[in-house]
Amino acid sequence: MRSKISKILTLLLAAAIFTTACGDNSKQPDSTSDATYDTESDTNVQTEIDSLEKLGVHDFGGAEYVILASGTGYGNQPANDFEISVDTLNGEVVNDAVYERERKIEERYNVKIEKELMALKEPTATIIRNVTAGDMEYSLVSDQVSTISTAVTAGCLANYYDFSEIDLTAPWWNQNATESLTINGKCYLQMNYINVASPLATHCMFYNKRVAEDYDVSGIYKLVLDGKWTMDKFFELSSNVLADLNGDSLYDDNDMYGFMGSLGAIGIVQYAFDNDFIEISNDGAVSHKLMNERMQKTVEMAYKLCFESDFAYARPIAEEAKLATLYCNGQSLFYAGFFFDMLSTLRDMEDDFGLLPYPKLDEAQDKYYTTIHGAAPLIGIPGLVENKEMVGVVTEALAIESYNNVRPALVDLTIRNKLLRDDESSQIYDLFLDGIRVETAFVYKSTKDLVECIYRMMNSNTSNLASYIDSKMPAAVASYQTIIDHFYE
Repeated sequence: MRSKISKILTLLLAAAIFTTACGDNSKQPDSTSDATYDTESDTNVQTEIDSLEKLGVHDFGGAEYVILASGTGYGNQPANDFEISVDTLNGEVVNDAVYERERKIEERYNVKIEKELMALKEPTATIIRNVTAGDMEYSLVSDQVSTISTAVTAGCLANYYDFSEIDLTAPWWNQNATESLTINGKCYLQMNYINVASPLATHCMFYNKRVAEDYDVSGIYKLVLDGKWTMDKFFELSSNVLADLNGDSLYDDNDMYGFMGSLGAIGIVQYAFDNDFIEISNDGAVSHKLMNERMQKTVEMAYKLCFESDFAYARPIAEEAKLATLYCNGQSLFYAGFFFDMLSTLRDMEDDFGLLPYPKLDEAQDKYYTTIHGAAPLIGIPGLVENKEMVGVVTEALAIESYNNVRPALVDLTIRNKLLRDDESSQIYDLFLDGIRVETAFVYKSTKDLVECIYRMMNSNTSNLASYIDSKMPAAVASYQTIIDHFYE
């Protein structure tokens, strides 16, 4: 699956659909455990907020603002330059929006924006080495979620709140990421449109419209939009879809199912059902929040889907690419995959399909939730920079111009007009973005036992939550405590 993500990134040059979402919140949120993307303003992405004026007039004398980012993805596949910075116009809407963003800022502040691309994970390692050695070569670093947090615990990234020019309460900064990733008044990592390659590797679901018609399944969009797309309704609609297509009395890759998904994709119900992960007290003490009735119901639902439902074809993570192909062949009503599947396997799918969020646990749940994959990038400012004022001004300007100009190119001109196949999917897309969770425990994970609890239990064919917690959580909580202690030093 990792090599698949990097291959999909190369397709962005033609389709360009990475997007994040921003909203509004408080200056320095209290320590927290959960957050979601706020995309209220994405329903009118053409509205421009012209706020460069607030930064004042500056002439930085041709200073270099150097962005360090991954130039290769998983499996040594190339990433696209426009994910972070571009040097030339080429007629592609997102590429050109990024180009215009940078030329405007360069001219306005007399700076030169440069980029340096390295292999995946190397930006983080380089920043740690440079800051430790006292070097001040870079102004911004971008790397995958699962890697860049180590630069925080190494003490090698700066606190965003230490830059007076940066206003994390503004809509061009992701407010829900800010809320989740601000601990004890410190925020070292962010997600916004500066790097356009953030939540494409996001978990979602699809449904096949032809299969739905064949099996007399209707009203799926209405269920979602009415807030009634629940796990019970999912089981009800899926349970009658099962067919031995080749007549061999064996249910395998050659047959029809109500649902297809990997054990990893099914494990995302831990996020989709709005479960809490960790809690951080005012004095920095960490505790887990897994042992409760909601989490027990989540485990039971996941186990039922994986092991007690004939209509479900639940397979190991290693078979995710194959499952996407089977779904593209029209062999399932529902499929749990990734947003990027629409760019790759599903791009040429003959059957029409619709975008869906994961179901709610029940109708009492406030909204639909999902999460990003560990390959999604976060951005941080190195702990040592040569010109702090310049870095603050240019970083804020990049955030503003990305929000005003790159975001519309991504959302309206590309995703809505080129990718989604019907008006209802566009409405679903707004719900989908509104529920993308950025978990403190996920970003700063030193162990996967907590954030991948459901997946690991399903992979071990067990539903005994109490036993799992007793065996895994003491070490997991101790590990998180070591990480959170860095925020209270």
